[in-house]
Amino acid sequence: MRPVIFDTDIGTDVDDILALAVLAKSPELNLIGVTTVYGDTPLRARITKVTCDLIRRPDIDVLIGERATLTGRQVSWAGHEGYGVPNLDQAQVSADPGAVDYLLDKANRFPGELEVLATGPLTNIASAIKKDRAAFSKLKHLYLMGGAYWLDRPEHNIKCDPEAAKIVFESGIPITAIGLDLTLRVLLDANDVHQIAQLDNGVGALLEDQIMRWWELRNITANHPHDPLAALAMVRPDLFLFETWDVEVTKEGRTEGLTRLREPKRGKTRIGADVFARTAQKEIVRRIIGA
Repeated sequence: MRPVIFDTDIGTDVDDILALAVLAKSPELNLIGVTTVYGDTPLRARITKVTCDLIRRPDIDVLIGERATLTGRQVSWAGHEGYGVPNLDQAQVSADPGAVDYLLDKANRFPGELEVLATGPLTNIASAIKKDRAAFSKLKHLYLMGGAYWLDRPEHNIKCDPEAAKIVFESGIPITAIGLDLTLRVLLDANDVHQIAQLDNGVGALLEDQIMRWWELRNITANHPHDPLAALAMVRPDLFLFETWDVEVTKEGRTEGLTRLREPKRGKTRIGADVFARTAQKEIVRRIIGA
């Protein structure tokens, strides 16, 4: 089982909590810890702790990460984070160690083995690189949901902290990036939600509640599983086509946060270029429900 840390802004878009379920239930992976990032990270950590307990994985470490971006950009906060999560006020998460120190400690403890999936702004990851590049370079692989490589628009995770994204993409760490180009091709619909809702121990009820809250907020009847698709790339790479590029992140002007592809010189970044969308949808649900 491969040691994995999940770095997440769980609690806003429902896809983070679904990705957590995919990672925790994938037999190929040993999810050892979850680090939260961006905004009210203690709240995000408590949401994570409740979810891990319901999934029957109380062994997963939960760490509080960076609240602010590298340059203090205004945080985008939807305001519904944590609504519908049972016993949230009773969840306890320690503030020590912090997420950045935890990431560095585990990179040292599992040199050449540790993999990280980052599905929020890349502030924790960039902060770890800045604090101890040598230690973090021991990471085996960084997977991330972020960017819009063949779309002329910035993607949320990159735009929230483009300075952090630039540090990460220029770090030389092996990266697999699943962008908005790919995730918009996959949808979870009402039938998928019905299957997920059947999970016992309150897990199904929680996931169904969080999905429906997101649907109501966005006035939609299906959602793109952005983050679960990035998790799927870790365990079912056969469902994807990848291309190797360098990534340039724009930081100024009206186009800040764009991810531009450049001819590869470092050769360390794989970009998801295509996906078997329907099969990926089914596989995400299958893993969540444990089929």
